[in-house]
Amino acid sequence: MKEKGLSRFDRRMIDGLNVLVLLGSLAIIASLSYDILTVGRYRPDSPMTLHIQLAVCTVFLLDFLLRWGIDPRKGRFVLRNSLLLLFSIPYLNIIHYTQVEIPHEVHYLLGFVPLLRGGYGLVMITEWFTRRSATTLMVSYLSILAAVTYFTSLIFFVAERGVNPAVQTYWDALWWAGMDLTTVGSEITAVTTVGKILSFFLASAGVMMLPIFTVYITDRVVNSRSQRAPRASDRSAAAETEG
Repeated sequence: MKEKGLSRFDRRMIDGLNVLVLLGSLAIIASLSYDILTVGRYRPDSPMTLHIQLAVCTVFLLDFLLRWGIDPRKGRFVLRNSLLLLFSIPYLNIIHYTQVEIPHEVHYLLGFVPLLRGGYGLVMITEWFTRRSATTLMVSYLSILAAVTYFTSLIFFVAERGVNPAVQTYWDALWWAGMDLTTVGSEITAVTTVGKILSFFLASAGVMMLPIFTVYITDRVVNSRSQRAPRASDRSAAAETEG
């Protein structure tokens, strides 16, 4: 995102922080994936995850403070970027270091904040590609499909592993997610409440998103034919003139 009226130094600082935010978000995705694929469950308060979260949140806060400091409308900036500010607070690190007692339900909900930070990184990746690609719709579409398939397969694996005999490895969960998203369906049937909710969500997402792909391909074919038609008529007219 290019800010108007900034000096070259400010732009370089923002671009550098954007790269760090992106790398940090990807590090969170990698850490939670490592936990799920090796341990079989998500551990938001594991030492490795806490260290990564603290580093990423520090970068998030620096990015927020820099943008706030150079923005002339500081109050408006805070309102427009309040969600990013909420993502930037290392809640679990604060709880871990202060040993504050909080309800289990609250701690459970705060454990999903790192997932949201990882999702923010995927949004940044999509935005980066779409700014540099002529096929903006296609890139956005494929990015969303990949993100939905990956995250739902991780959650499904955690929920169904050990309960569903059909889910022995993560690749079973990934196969289930891909087949459900394409509305083909797989031989793996969810047995847990979370798995059933994800099955409904993926099927609904597939019904809504797959027509976008069809429309895109159709539009490209029609545009390609419409561009070739004038060229063919021009060649015919030139041939008649020469004749």
